[in-house]
Parts: sequence; structure tokens; C-alpha cells
Amino acid sequence: GDIMKDKLLDCGGEFLYYEDDVFSTSYKNDDETKQVNVETLTFAQLKSTEHLARNPMGTSPAFTDDENGIAIWESGAVLAYILESFDTEYKLHPKPRSSRRDRATFLHLQQYIIATVYPFLASLFIHTLKPKEEQDAAYIANAKEKFLALLGPTLVKFLGSSDYFMGDHISAIDFLVTKPLGNAHSLGLLKDFPTLDTLYHKIQCMPSYAIAYNEKVDSCVECRSMILVPGSQ
Repeated sequence: GDIMKDKLLDCGGEFLYYEDDVFSTSYKNDDETKQVNVETLTFAQLKSTEHLARNPMGTSPAFTDDENGIAIWESGAVLAYILESFDTEYKLHPKPRSSRRDRATFLHLQQYIIATVYPFLASLFIHTLKPKEEQDAAYIANAKEKFLALLGPTLVKFLGSSDYFMGDHISAIDFLVTKPLGNAHSLGLLKDFPTLDTLYHKIQCMPSYAIAYNEKVDSCVECRSMILVPGSQ
């Protein structure tokens, strides 16, 4: 599964997905330094006694903050807690005194992506990885049509004419949507949505994306950033 960790950078802010190892990083926040350890588990390890103690659902993600006695596993809750704890300058999410509209839009997009867009596209993408003879052609066709007719246009409407979902500056929403947009891109579904395709490639061109997905994109506009790298154990 995907475990999200934020890091400020020159382009606004960035979420790093790292799926191949365990690593730690430090994040300086004014007068204190916080360290977050990110661990990736196999499907078998998700059912281990150790993991079930953190997440009784046996799923990913799971987030613990032992110092504060916190153990949560719903993606929206994990994202909100990480933003509250680390994004204290509000580079990636609305300030408490932002307009009600901005806060509502951010929360709605967060839930729409986590609860609707991501599971829909992930299921479709994983299904297409099956051997051809095991694939359900009708399911694939219907699912693609639903994205083209409903889910995709809904995302386009929220994005509007802005560069990013929350306006002119990048936010956590743009990083959150990158994973499902990547699935849509692999399925050839973004060619009908140029604004979504452009946003996807902006995030894809960031240095941390190459580290996270072990995928270097050649045709990218340079974006200087602070990135997370695997730490020594």
C-alpha cells in the first residue's frame, strides 16, 4: 500500500511514496526535529500479529505516534494528522482561517479521491494485469466508460482552469490524486482529459517521484526540491 509523508520544497510541497524498503527521515520544524519511519509490508505481513496490533483491519496504511499514543489506519485520518503535524506553514493544506469554501473543497476532494477515485481505478488497473484469458472484458469496458463519462469529468470540473486543484499553488490534493491518475494514464484514459494529464506529468517530473517509483521521466521541466532518501538502519 501507499504510505504518505510530506516534505517542503521549492515548488510548494511534495508527498513521497517509497515502496521498496524501510527508511527514516528528519523534518525540521522551527525549534524541533521530528523523525518519521516509513515501512512497507508484504501482503502476508499485513496479517501478522505485529501489524494487526497497529491496524486490526490487516490493511495498509497504518500510522502510529507512540509519543502521543496514536494508532490510526484510515487514509484520510493519516493524511490529516500528517498535515496537521508537519505542514505547520500550511504549504499543502488550507489554513484554519481560510475560507469555508476552500476548507470544504479540500476535504471533499480528499474524500472523493480516497473513497471513490483511487479504489475504482486501482481495482480496474489490477484487473488488467491478469492474464488475458482471465480478464472480464465487459467489466473493463464498463469501468473505462464510467471513468470517461463520470469520474474523469468530475475531477476536471474541480480542477477548472487552475494549475492545481486548490488554485495556483500545489497542495496535498495534487499529490494524493497522482497515484490514481497514474493508473488512469497506464490505462490510456487521460488522453481525453488534457488538464488532468498535464497535472499528472507535473507531479511525475518531481525528483521524489523518480525515487518513489524507480521511474525516471526524461521529458520533464526541472523542479528543484528537497527529497527523501532511504536512511541507514
